[in-house]
Amino acid sequence: MSDMSYPTKQESQFMNVQGGEKKVMKKILSVALSTAMAFSMFASVAFGETATTPQAKFDALAAKGILNGYPDGQAHLEKDLTRAEFAKIVTKLFNLTEVTNKLSYKDKGYNAKNWAVPYIEAVTAANLMQGKDTVKGIFDYNGKVTVEEVATVLFRALKLEAPTTTDNNASTWAKGYAQAVINKGLVAASTNFKGNATRSLVVETAYAVSTLSTVPVVASAEALSPTSVLVTFSDKATTTVTLTEALVAGVEKTINFTYNGHDYTAKVTLAAPKVVSVTAPNGKQVVVKFNRPVDASTITETVYGNTTLVDGVVSLTKLGDAPAVTPNIANVVIGADGTDATITLAGSEYLDGQYAFTLTDAVKTTAGEKIPAYTQLLNVDDTVAPAIVSVSAVAKATTNKVTVKLSEPVQVLGTIAYVNGAAVNSIANGDSLDELVLTTGTLEAGKTYDVSLLNVKDFAGNYISPNPTKTTVTVVSDTVAPTVASVTVTGENTVKVVFNKSIDQLSLNGSIRLLDANGESKGAFIVTKKDSKTYTLTAPAFSFPSSGTFTGTIVFGTSIRDSLGNTLASTYSQAVTFTKDTAAPTVVSATYGSAGLVVKFSEDVTVAGNAITLISDATGFANGFTVSDSTYSVDGATVTFKNVTGLAAGSYTLRLPAGLVKDKAAAKNANAAVVLPVTITTTTSTDTDKPGANNISNAVVVGTDQRVTFDVYDTTGLNLSTVRDVNNYTLGGKALPAGSYITTSYNGTGNPTNVTASLYIPSASISSADDQDLVINGIKDTAGNTIVPVVKTIKNFVDSVAPTLSSAAVSSDISSRLILTFSEDVSGVDAGDLKVVVNGVEVSAANVEKLTGGTTGSSKKWVLNVPVAKGDYSGNSVLYVENGKEAGIQADEIIAYTGDAAGNLNLAASYVYTITVTVKDETTTSIVDGAGNNITKGTTVSGK
Repeated sequence: MSDMSYPTKQESQFMNVQGGEKKVMKKILSVALSTAMAFSMFASVAFGETATTPQAKFDALAAKGILNGYPDGQAHLEKDLTRAEFAKIVTKLFNLTEVTNKLSYKDKGYNAKNWAVPYIEAVTAANLMQGKDTVKGIFDYNGKVTVEEVATVLFRALKLEAPTTTDNNASTWAKGYAQAVINKGLVAASTNFKGNATRSLVVETAYAVSTLSTVPVVASAEALSPTSVLVTFSDKATTTVTLTEALVAGVEKTINFTYNGHDYTAKVTLAAPKVVSVTAPNGKQVVVKFNRPVDASTITETVYGNTTLVDGVVSLTKLGDAPAVTPNIANVVIGADGTDATITLAGSEYLDGQYAFTLTDAVKTTAGEKIPAYTQLLNVDDTVAPAIVSVSAVAKATTNKVTVKLSEPVQVLGTIAYVNGAAVNSIANGDSLDELVLTTGTLEAGKTYDVSLLNVKDFAGNYISPNPTKTTVTVVSDTVAPTVASVTVTGENTVKVVFNKSIDQLSLNGSIRLLDANGESKGAFIVTKKDSKTYTLTAPAFSFPSSGTFTGTIVFGTSIRDSLGNTLASTYSQAVTFTKDTAAPTVVSATYGSAGLVVKFSEDVTVAGNAITLISDATGFANGFTVSDSTYSVDGATVTFKNVTGLAAGSYTLRLPAGLVKDKAAAKNANAAVVLPVTITTTTSTDTDKPGANNISNAVVVGTDQRVTFDVYDTTGLNLSTVRDVNNYTLGGKALPAGSYITTSYNGTGNPTNVTASLYIPSASISSADDQDLVINGIKDTAGNTIVPVVKTIKNFVDSVAPTLSSAAVSSDISSRLILTFSEDVSGVDAGDLKVVVNGVEVSAANVEKLTGGTTGSSKKWVLNVPVAKGDYSGNSVLYVENGKEAGIQADEIIAYTGDAAGNLNLAASYVYTITVTVKDETTTSIVDGAGNNITKGTTVSGK
């Protein structure tokens, strides 16, 4: 039962409550930052959002008018709290009625003009606080409040129960109150309860009380499935409610549930399954969101180890001059909750422009409901540069790998990386296209290294910004032993095992054994990798007893190690039961695509039959196809009949005879005869040969262009539009310069198998004679096969671009030096070529030399000084330059009015407010680049 008795005179101290130094208290009391000011400062803070720091909690409470800041606008959480301040907090926190026209205490200054009186009277009337000296009637509103006094007031206000046992450092009279607020989670047990309460402590406590007293309401309720509802509350917390009675699509229903001890009701309607949105977050990916979890098998298939779209389920038809893409071969990842599919285009394909996106009604939810067909126009204009999300390196002691996670898929080709200033040995994609793995020298655990990435670009050609981007990586030491996270029986002799860390696959071979019920070893499992943590184990040979079940134990040996070399801490055992497979494989789907006829079965199979038949629904004609080792391929449960070609578009009935396939069970269960419909939309080619390019020449000047020639070939025919597409080429890691174009040697009307292509690049865009890598990518043949990227270093470019003066800046270390930066290395920089103006006065520059020292040779950066003289002008000390027009110091020669010494001008001084440098517009100049191109004249840059 709550202790509502009042303390003795000794105990009456508990009425002290809020801080602030007495020296400034009068000012605080007189100014008494208004609640309006608090709102103006903190109105943007949403109290429903969880605050995590004392300042954020202060802001949230201030926004509600519970707290005020000091006159300087600061929270001053380090200060102690006064009794008057705490009285206001308690009044606001517990919504007490402020009491006016009443003066219960006799403190000096305790009158109707005192800002604290309404709050002190309110807590007095509510029996939460009372005077410090009840005999003399003194409240002591400027006095400090202790933590145990705060605890006692909260105990009373919240009507807490006094615990039977206590363990805290409060005074004897306050131990029960203190323990109650400790148990409620309002104050830490380690707090010094006898000490003064700081504003910070009371802010933390008041925020916790406010959170306790605020019961969130239901903001929304969304049906994830007929029996699962996601509820979101006003504080942004969520919970999933499982229903015992299934929802009916389109019918609103009121559900009742309990959350955090509170009863709730919510209305929810199960929407029909649908596509919620289709977006292209970048030029390489399309994300499809559904309102229900989808059956992955209806949208994805595994072919040759790659998870791709089921043929025909998604189409992306280009509109206008957008580049064509092939979604059927795109990689697909289904999100963890099953409600989104991220489609990543294969190879060098990317989206740019407008497309018609179509999803057929073949996709189903996990409950078996069809998702209606969906069509949307998709506009893609990827102008966002990729950015680094994280950089990591993990080692037991040392490593040579750094993993860089980026915001979107990026191209490896052309990327340059440095670790601690040294070029890395290699760069490759990690588990996905948005991950780069840098292989470098030895990196030690616990140390931090510099990482620099240059020319990282996405598939739309956007380069990382800034370029290069520099960051650091700290090598994390990992000496923790790996563990087995889960073991799941997946077949009559197969098991899926998941480890908690990436595992060295080689260490699994021979390290996982099967024991029978008597503990006798049956041998080692065959290990197949699914990903770095997940593996499929195929059991060694064993015989099923008559019951059809085999009970045994899987033993994982201590030789199993993670990718860093940490081994299992001890042998791990897991009991398993295998059940004999007597179920025959069934057909899941049959589709006709670019690879031929693709038939998916319900489980992994082998082909045993020798014929299949496709019957035309229009004519009834039976098209027979022989099945032999050379005409099909098998990937798990998917069989591709590659020789099914040459059929006209239309509807067909596929007949698969009994025994065509058998599963991999011990009983070798065979399929039953089946007929099913197949739609053929186009005549399909089985050409899988990719085009190529060779005989790439060096650059040759042709008129105003520089030309590179090369041969392109394919066995069945080239798609010439892709050969002539300048977007399929990069030079020096960048897109081809504007004005570049491509011609071919072909003048026919068909699709040639071999052409010579000529790439013309405007000489005006070639700014360096350095060798540059030409990358040929994206060229396709008539069957849609894409060239494997070809890289060739091109020599003999002729630099035809004039250098320019790019910038001027005052040196950060020697303030008398002005640093000039040119667009490229130049030589012959002379003061006579430059017009330097300081504070509107033309000056004669001196000591023009390379930043690295000396006046000979070439450099991108040069420095100059501005010498000035000191004199007197009309009784004022000035710095000036002599222009030689008139004797003595003239007004138009004065740089600044200052007593500073003569010599090289301090360009960083406050009296130097403008500096400009202009390349003089003379007929001749000595400034040239390495190719002899003269500097661009007339260019002006500002140095300040």
